[in-house]
Amino acid sequence: MAWRHYPLRFRLLSPLHVGYRKVGNLMQTRPYIPGKPLWAALTARLTLEPHSNPQRKDYKAIGDRLQKYFRFGYLWPSLDGETPYFWWEHEDFEYVFLGSYVSTALDYGRMAAEEGSLHEIEFISPYTRDGGLPVYLVGDLWVQEDELSGSKGLESWQEALGRIQLGGERGYGWGRVQLLPLERGRRGQGLTVTGFRWQEQANEIIIKIFKGDCLPAHAVASPEVKVIGPLEPLVGWERADESSGRVWELSEPRIVYAPGARADKDLQLVVSKSWGLLEAVEAGSGGQ
Repeated sequence: MAWRHYPLRFRLLSPLHVGYRKVGNLMQTRPYIPGKPLWAALTARLTLEPHSNPQRKDYKAIGDRLQKYFRFGYLWPSLDGETPYFWWEHEDFEYVFLGSYVSTALDYGRMAAEEGSLHEIEFISPYTRDGGLPVYLVGDLWVQEDELSGSKGLESWQEALGRIQLGGERGYGWGRVQLLPLERGRRGQGLTVTGFRWQEQANEIIIKIFKGDCLPAHAVASPEVKVIGPLEPLVGWERADESSGRVWELSEPRIVYAPGARADKDLQLVVSKSWGLLEAVEAGSGGQ
């Protein structure tokens, strides 16, 4: 039941938009990729390839198995494919990595832009602004490999990971990535790509974060999580149960500290099955 750590490295091939919030006409992107879009992309690929016409239950079955046997870290932009380029460590982060695309609908009858249709979509660029250097995405993945042989549909996860597409605007070719060769890390303990020590404890992955360090992922707010930084509600769309008659429903909102918030004391946080959210050890026991 031991967890195997895989350092993930992707080469970004096209603009990448991970929805954050809307400010005026600008749809902002998150400057990182949370665990959930990575889980969703892998779920979609593993479900689509063996099914010519996958049903809702097929996606749910694969997604649930991935949550059980995988733990997803966040992906961060990088210049060398090894070291994350955190926005809180580099004042030029936005200048180096972010760009935007402006478009509007046309009113051909008036030969003018359609009123109220102007919008701008921010993205992580596949090339840096100065020098045109390639952009990479780096992060962590943990897998219970010993359990996969009996878990139908997950055997080809490595091949599927090499064919995922991340984020929004995928129909326009955004979010294309190239998986670089996977390196099998250690079992049971080691270092994350983001520089923190991790260890397995009671079938959970525990990340040790020292006082003054910044969070590499969202952390669920609780009295045990002593952190200084911005809070935000985390909510999104989930596939609804078939019996409900709906296709999508809103997930239960959770109040979390944003990545980059600073630890006010030494912390031990669980990488939860909820797509890589960090939780206090007590709250995370049992994989909640």
